Amino acid sequence: MTAPTSSLLHDRGRFEAYAWRLMRLSGILIIPLVFVHLAIMHLFNSVYTIDYQWVVEKRWALLGWRIYDAFLLWFAGLHGFNGLRNVLKDYVHHKLVYRGIVIAMLTVMMAVLGLGTIALIGAPFSPVF
Repeated sequence: MTAPTSSLLHDRGRFEAYAWRLMRLSGILIIPLVFVHLAIMHLFNSVYTIDYQWVVEKRWALLGWRIYDAFLLWFAGLHGFNGLRNVLKDYVHHKLVYRGIVIAMLTVMMAVLGLGTIALIGAPFSPVF
C-alpha cells in the first residue's frame, strides 16, 4: 500500500515536469515573436511615428496582429511567472511564505494577462477620438 504523500509527490513531480516543458516551449516561441516584434516596431517603422492612432489604424487593423501580440503577451508572461516561481522555490524555504508569494504573483499575473488580452482583442478596429 502506498502512503498518501507519495501520490502528492507524484502530482507535484508531474506539475514540475509540465512547468519545465512550458519553459522550453515558451522560450522557443518567444524568440521569433520578440525578434519580429522588434523588427516591425523599431526597424521598419520609426519609433517617433508610433502612437495610439498608428497602433489602432495600422497594426491592429487586422485581427492576426492582435492575436500575434496576445501570443507574445501570454508566452512572455507565463515564461516570466514560471521563472520567478523557480527562483522563489530556491530562495524561500518557509512553505506558507512561498505559497503566499506564489498566490500573490498568480493573482497579479492573471490580472495583467486578462487585462492585456482584453485590451488587445477588445480594442476598437478603428480609432475612437
